[in-house]
Amino acid sequence: MFLYLTLVLIVMLVSGTFIIVSINKQETDRAHDELVQYANYIEEQIIDQYNVPEEFQAGFTNFIVANSSARNLRGHILDNNGKTIASSTAADSEVLPSFVNSAIISAINKKASFNSGRKGYDQNSQVKEWISYAKPVFDKSQQVKYIIFVQMDATTIKSSLTRTIGTICIAVLLALALTGLLGVIFASTITDPIALLTRKANLLAKGRLEQHVAVKSNDEIGQLTRSFNIMAKELRKTLTEMESQNNKLEIIMHNMTDGILAFDERGVLLHANKICYEMLDIDEVKISLSWLLNKIGVDKNAISDKNNDIDITIEENGKYINVNLIPYSVSRRNINGIIAVLHDITKHQQLDDMRKEFVANVSHEIGTPLTTVMGYTELLLDGAIDDKELAIGFLKEISVAAERMKLLRDDLLDLSRFDTKVNKFNKTIIDLVALIEGCVRQNIIVAANKNQKITFDKPNKEMLIFADMGRINQVLTNIVSNAMKYSMENSTIKITVEEKKRSYYVSIADNGIGMPKEALNRIFERFYRVDKARSRALGGNGLGLAIAKEIMDAHHGRINAYSELGKGTTMVLIFPKYTDL
Repeated sequence: MFLYLTLVLIVMLVSGTFIIVSINKQETDRAHDELVQYANYIEEQIIDQYNVPEEFQAGFTNFIVANSSARNLRGHILDNNGKTIASSTAADSEVLPSFVNSAIISAINKKASFNSGRKGYDQNSQVKEWISYAKPVFDKSQQVKYIIFVQMDATTIKSSLTRTIGTICIAVLLALALTGLLGVIFASTITDPIALLTRKANLLAKGRLEQHVAVKSNDEIGQLTRSFNIMAKELRKTLTEMESQNNKLEIIMHNMTDGILAFDERGVLLHANKICYEMLDIDEVKISLSWLLNKIGVDKNAISDKNNDIDITIEENGKYINVNLIPYSVSRRNINGIIAVLHDITKHQQLDDMRKEFVANVSHEIGTPLTTVMGYTELLLDGAIDDKELAIGFLKEISVAAERMKLLRDDLLDLSRFDTKVNKFNKTIIDLVALIEGCVRQNIIVAANKNQKITFDKPNKEMLIFADMGRINQVLTNIVSNAMKYSMENSTIKITVEEKKRSYYVSIADNGIGMPKEALNRIFERFYRVDKARSRALGGNGLGLAIAKEIMDAHHGRINAYSELGKGTTMVLIFPKYTDL
């Protein structure tokens, strides 16, 4: 709007100046014409009619009466030296004005000339500005005889010019006011939509993508508004798609079982999913590429080649973490960052260790009776067979060793069937109380031989479960047998049953040697023994509790162990009620 007003002001000033100059020139030319005509009248009506200079003054009197319309003009007749001979302003020839004017000097030099802007006094002694004209009058020899000097009062012209200037100034002010008003209206039609678009664009830049501007015209502003709306719509669509993709990627990343770490070319962490912190047991502040390389013992120069992947396994807080470093690049030349993929292979390592331990345990368990069989067989072959009584003793030992190997084979086959899900169960509705009573009767004689006592706090109601009677009896017998094996003489094995809302809890407690706390999480592992020497001496192979756990899992039950070293062990069997199956 300021530029618009400035442009209008310049145009008005230039136009006004041109008008003023034109009017001034027009008035000046008109004044010159009047002066020339007035001078010609003086020459014709005074000089030509009155040949005697003394009569020129009287001639002016008649001339003034005849030319009453030229009151703003004054005429004078001067000799060739510039001395006044007659004047229209003098009443007689004795009071004549004298003049010093450049126009008179030019006339003396035979050249008519005008002079303007010169100030002087009129007959009323008022200062006025005069336009003057001096014309030489020649004699027959073309010498200057007289000089006609005429003057015009320029006050009227100046007043008219001043009024014109005032009118133009008022017109300029009115034009500026009108232009300002129209400029505000005009500017609002341009700046308001642009200001609105600017606000909407700022909101769009801040992430508020629902911006829309109403299109109110078909001009350039309208086209810009349409383009903005299209841009906002496409931007919303693109960002929505990107956000959807990022959310999917984020969900995938954060729900992966593998850890993902992304670093830029400077080694600054860009992204990490939460499983990384759990694997490495650290907080986010510590993670950087240099920290990770130092932790896994890899030199940074080893990954300078983008085709050089690094795969290394570290142990961290009892966990085995496989770290795979993969350089990536956007261009073909430089590495733009490193991606580290973390795999928790603790279970694989544990399974591998268990496999190795299982093979070693099986070899040892088979090796002991096998050595016995081979030893006694060699003795028999070396001649002991001739001694009947000695040979029978050897054969009994061989039979015991063979039976031990048979039991080990049966247990291993059982576990194999559980692993391959081919074990068949003959499930029926049975009374858990009656089953426990039968187990107690089976083991009461064995307990009596060790001066031990088995007690059963029998409830006065049936407790029905849906289970394989033989398999559940196998579990009960195994746990009661273990309680007797690891309890001293004169000890008591106490069996209780408690009914819960949805389950039955069978507790078998002894006051034997107990187990350390760290052993409670491993007693259900295959071939695990708390005291290996004592277990083998008592005929155990470390598979009984593993089989018991598999049986309980197959019946949707649980088996828990509670123990304290030197204070006995309590095994709790949890069976779901039949009505809840």
